[in-house]
Amino acid sequence: MRPHPLLTAGLAVLLPVTGCDNPTTVAARPPSVRFDFMNGPSDLPNVFRGDSVLLFVWADVSTDLVIVVNAPAGGVRALRRCGGALTPEPQPVQTVGEMQDVLRQLRLLRDVNIHIYSPVPTPFRNFMDLCQLSPYAQGSGNLTSTDNDRTVTGNGADAFGFRAQGVVDLVSGGSARVLAESERLIAPDGTVTEILVRNVRLIQQ
Repeated sequence: MRPHPLLTAGLAVLLPVTGCDNPTTVAARPPSVRFDFMNGPSDLPNVFRGDSVLLFVWADVSTDLVIVVNAPAGGVRALRRCGGALTPEPQPVQTVGEMQDVLRQLRLLRDVNIHIYSPVPTPFRNFMDLCQLSPYAQGSGNLTSTDNDRTVTGNGADAFGFRAQGVVDLVSGGSARVLAESERLIAPDGTVTEILVRNVRLIQQ
């Protein structure tokens, strides 16, 4: 098993969700069906839901920006691994495919902190290179993360990525809309990671 090159501040704890029938349900009135991926039927043993403490970080050298999603309000420097006292907030994770030995994950982060750093540190290896820096902008927004083979155990390549958007206040004044995306592909043998997309953009408002 080869772990992803995700920048994480903790380990995911995924717990099976169990459900029970409601004895007061009227048989003549069928229960409503919900096809929301995050709120599927409770009787699917192949679906696991839990929380994960994750920090999403990626850089775009073309725009000289680094995005950090789900850091504490004070930014990266507030994290324990940077000498602070805080950790990222746990976020919901749904895993499908445990019984088929291929784990597919969906993470939906809503109304979470977004920090933008600029310029991109040289060299830039991970979020710890931002520990001594102040954010260029900060605000909040959403992130969606998908992964079609979390542990790279299937026969095909593993595609995974993140998409974030939100509104941030610039330290210099004013605000901007942030749009960011990162997509990667890991070969079946787990040895090659290809960056398909990596961008971080600010659109002045």
